[in-house]
Amino acid sequence: MTTFSISLPNQIAIQVDSETQRQGFATRSEFIRTLLRKYFTNDFEFKAFVPRPLEEIKQGMEKTGKYNKKFINRVIKGLSESSMYAH
Repeated sequence: MTTFSISLPNQIAIQVDSETQRQGFATRSEFIRTLLRKYFTNDFEFKAFVPRPLEEIKQGMEKTGKYNKKFINRVIKGLSESSMYAH
């Protein structure tokens, strides 16, 4: 087996760790290997991220009835400060 290293922004590394644990993988490497296997066997394809209007996201969250207003406002505020939405 060949080993190589990649550099990730901290936020992405946190997401990888979270998803690794949530999906029940023992290690980051196991999680990444599974993603790559699926990619190379065409089980899924990567899609470009297309930001949706924040108001649309807010309305969608409200419609589910799962989230309180304070939580929704915090999510929207966080998104508005993220690199994908910051002006």
